[in-house]
Amino acid sequence: MLWLASLRNLIRKKSRSFFTLLAILIGITTMFAVISTVETAKYLTTEQLKEFTGNADYTIHSTSNTFSEEILDEVETNSDISSITGLVHRQTKINLDSAHHSAESNLRLTGLSSFDNELLSLDVIAGNLDQKGIIISETTAELWNLRAGEILNIQLPKGNKDVAISAIVADTALLEGPASWNEASNKNWRALTTLDNIQELYNAPNQIGEIRIKFKENVEQISSITAIKDSLQNEELIFQKVVLDERQTNQLEELYFMLYAIGGLAMLIGAFILYNTLYVSVSERKNEIAIMKTVGYTPNQVKILFLMEVLYLVIIGLILGIPAGFMLANLLQDGLFGSFQTNIEVKMQFMYALPLSILLGIIIPMLASLIPVTYASKVDVISSLKSIPTEKVSGQKKRTIIGCIVLLGVFIPHAISIVFLLVAVILLYPIMMKALTILFSKTSFLGYEGSIAGKSTLLTLNRSSNMSLILAIAICLGLLVSSIFTSLEQNISRDVIRSFGGNIQFSSETPISNEKLEQISQMDGVKDVMAYSESQATWSIGDENRQFTMIEVKNDWYSNNPLFYAHESEQKQILDALEEKDTILLGEYAFREWGGKIGDTMTIYQNGKENSLRVVGKVNTTQYGGYTAFISEENINQLHPNVSPSKGLILLDEYTDESSVKNELLNTFPFDLSSVQTLNEEISKQERALPGVKSLFSGLLMIAIIITGIGILNTLTMNVMDRVREIGVMRAIAFTRWQIYKTIISEGLIIGLNGILIGISLGIATIYLNAKTSEDILIEFIVPLETILISIICGLIVSIAASVLPSYTVNKITISKSLKQD
Repeated sequence: MLWLASLRNLIRKKSRSFFTLLAILIGITTMFAVISTVETAKYLTTEQLKEFTGNADYTIHSTSNTFSEEILDEVETNSDISSITGLVHRQTKINLDSAHHSAESNLRLTGLSSFDNELLSLDVIAGNLDQKGIIISETTAELWNLRAGEILNIQLPKGNKDVAISAIVADTALLEGPASWNEASNKNWRALTTLDNIQELYNAPNQIGEIRIKFKENVEQISSITAIKDSLQNEELIFQKVVLDERQTNQLEELYFMLYAIGGLAMLIGAFILYNTLYVSVSERKNEIAIMKTVGYTPNQVKILFLMEVLYLVIIGLILGIPAGFMLANLLQDGLFGSFQTNIEVKMQFMYALPLSILLGIIIPMLASLIPVTYASKVDVISSLKSIPTEKVSGQKKRTIIGCIVLLGVFIPHAISIVFLLVAVILLYPIMMKALTILFSKTSFLGYEGSIAGKSTLLTLNRSSNMSLILAIAICLGLLVSSIFTSLEQNISRDVIRSFGGNIQFSSETPISNEKLEQISQMDGVKDVMAYSESQATWSIGDENRQFTMIEVKNDWYSNNPLFYAHESEQKQILDALEEKDTILLGEYAFREWGGKIGDTMTIYQNGKENSLRVVGKVNTTQYGGYTAFISEENINQLHPNVSPSKGLILLDEYTDESSVKNELLNTFPFDLSSVQTLNEEISKQERALPGVKSLFSGLLMIAIIITGIGILNTLTMNVMDRVREIGVMRAIAFTRWQIYKTIISEGLIIGLNGILIGISLGIATIYLNAKTSEDILIEFIVPLETILISIICGLIVSIAASVLPSYTVNKITISKSLKQD
């Protein structure tokens, strides 16, 4: 009947049990939502890459951009191949009344040799894939206000031409275009058609730009690729293994870490509240436990009794928290993916989130209950029944010594110093809170009632300091996250300018010839222009394959207009080192993922060959989010001889309008340029993503502070109910109800003020250490005053709100009844 006794004990303290349950529920809800959001983000980016690459194993390109379709026919004869498709990309412009600017009318047409194979998955909404015309996505069709079968007028080298919308398909990464007309100025529309149709429209018979290959299962792919290369004997062809590395397009590891940190904090706050509640419950029921032992209960049965109480709370928390987690996860994911302006349908992933949340939802509360449950099992029968006070062995002195020793870790010149600071504060927190509470008690701003509240807080210092500590950590984390985002926001413009390479970047579907460069250089306002090449490089960590983009470096241009930056003293030295044979320079994110040291050798795989390159440095760059590498013209030509440049940089004269030059470029090369991005457009694009993400984190931190408020409420309720007789005596000697209200609210304020002041101080110290020890020089020491103000206001509101219910509850008890309490 232990289960029934445990249930009765919970029901006996309804208010305490309810708020403890609420804290556990919110913790489980937040944890599930965070894990599910991260899981969904990872799944979405991987699926987008799969869709974009057609889930292929290998691709074949050419250094001259296009090659004969006969190569496709020859490769297709290989018996190891399961599916194969040839494709080519071409640029055109749409003629719609909705497009008011040249940039808004860019359309990238992709011609495919086949729509019926496992390399392509299109969910047809309307129309027919077999009909002649173009295929567009559902979002594009809505923005263009066109339906299947209707006509679209496009510009071609031979003049304007009407083409039919043969089919409308569900949004997919292969056809991910602008989500709005405003976004169309920076992002091309996309459409599919047959390879034959592209060749006819652009007068390029028998030409393709890429072959995608899917091998049969259990086939030795390297041997098959080698056999294909030997049979073709074409030095211009590049064979590239497809590696689904989402870091190429989404650098979200830091974002994931911060989400996990906030989710974990919410769960730990719930566990702290449970610990406090259980410890007080054990203290209150010592006589009861002693009687149970006298009638035959063993220490293990006492443990089971209390653990079953925890299990009841956990089971109810899971039953209610998981459905609530689904709702919160939907809100988080809408906010996160909305910030990155993706129009791909997001399907929530919870394969890992569900079991992990259930597991953590059980394990963390159980671990939090171990100390009070063990304490309950060791209650001494004689001393409890005779009310003999047990001797307390204080461990505070030991905690203080350890805390001071740990505090020395802040002088370590590494990010680990932040951990040392947090651990030291946790150990020393009761001492700090005691000092501040004494100071508050002696000041006049809380009055005489505040003095009494301060003394009451000191009597329950350990219990009260636990919740104050959690509030301090929540505020500290909020300040740190806000500081990082503020630093990024303030430095976006500077950092993009330092690594944009000029005023305009452009990409071409066809090789950028010297004639094109000369034509661009003659445009009004153009000071200089440069073309360069990029190449995909495969490397590995253990058994995991990775892939990033290598960017060609030309020292003459990079000396003044680089695509990366380092400390001024290192910039020239790095450029000189890149001129040496077999060297490579890594972006900061790529360097961190690689895990080696400057001067070590990195092995990359290009066109089926191993290449050892010496890493000469790491730099900061906004190109590919820092997950990239830089290599000299000579070294890239050794890896891919005669590779054609497809990227370009333009430097403009001072006061030249970027948008006018961009429009002239698009009008001059309407069938070549796949993208044109100005410096100001890139700055605006990056600035738009941060506010949404920042708001998302602010919301999560507010949840953490609210849970802390529940903890303060629960702590105050226990404190007050322990002092019912004392409060009755105060009422009997002429204390008014308002003074009792003020005393209890002051107690809540003291707990909150301790958390606010120590949390802000800890937050500023953490921001300083993060800026000082961060290897990423983008992060600066910035104290977010707005967040400090919000933390103060929210902390005070939560502390006062948490005090109202306990003060109201105790004031309802009559004087005569309270004086009869033990």
